[in-house]
Amino acid sequence: MKIVFLFICSAMLALGHRTSEAGKLHLRFEGITSAGGTVRLALYDRKSDFMVEEKAVLHNFKADKQGSVTGSIENLGTGSYAIAVFLDENNNKKLDKNLVGVPTEPYGFSKEPPSKWRLPTWEEVKFDHAAATDQTIVVKLKKWALL
Repeated sequence: MKIVFLFICSAMLALGHRTSEAGKLHLRFEGITSAGGTVRLALYDRKSDFMVEEKAVLHNFKADKQGSVTGSIENLGTGSYAIAVFLDENNNKKLDKNLVGVPTEPYGFSKEPPSKWRLPTWEEVKFDHAAATDQTIVVKLKKWALL
């Protein structure tokens, strides 16, 4: 019982500035080119934590078909968030990259970043979520290409 209580307290601290009223975040991942992988999502609730995987709340969604896959995050409180996503095509639990560090698996963010030549900033991809509402975010997964 004590362990469960500590786990709940830790989860509440992880999303500390949220209100008690929460809503649902519906997600649609577009651009799934083959079935069988896993959509891996990192949810960030602070600018200072953005793109620090250890600070993210992680979610996985089965990519069981081509085209688009849907999922949801329950009990999301009021606040600003950013999402980073990749399609783990080979289910090795990491974003595969080439020799120069360019991703070789499809990836996306909560908003389309203005440049593919660098990681986006928090301000470029953040979104606001209101208390006790349902919201839908569409994430377009793309493989990096020169053109």
